Amino acid sequence: MKKFLYLLLVLPLLGVFTSCDDDNKDLPNVSLAIDYSGGTEENGVVNVVQGNTLEINALKAIPAEGTKEATLTNVVYFLDGVPVGRTDIMPFAININTTELEVGEHYLGVQATVLQVGKSVGFAVARFKFNVLPNDTQEPGGDQGGEGGGTLTPDTQITDQGK
Repeated sequence: MKKFLYLLLVLPLLGVFTSCDDDNKDLPNVSLAIDYSGGTEENGVVNVVQGNTLEINALKAIPAEGTKEATLTNVVYFLDGVPVGRTDIMPFAININTTELEVGEHYLGVQATVLQVGKSVGFAVARFKFNVLPNDTQEPGGDQGGEGGGTLTPDTQITDQGK
């Protein structure tokens, strides 16, 4: 009888250990889409005239074909590797004033927590290049200070660790 009681006490513990699994193998399968205005895109690079504001109007998680819906939270933006803003509020908008930025190449990066139905929590990291043009420059396809805008889909990496 003692062996039977002992077995009843041990079985729940075995269940705890056998139910532990590495959930990180099933990461979200999404890409990021960045809706922007204040610049014009040319060959994957956004050109912004110095003094204009590059506006990120929305950041979206686009599920891969055949996967379920996904959403973002805890979005952090980085300008040339330095954090410049954080938001948890959809559509995750941010404005980058280029008045004080040097003319030339810059990078805007984003890190976000990704939640997708049926998947483990993941962390998306992406960045895109933008050029700050001298303020006497006309943007391609527009006039100086033109609105411009569009949607970028930068290469997105999904990991199981937020860094």
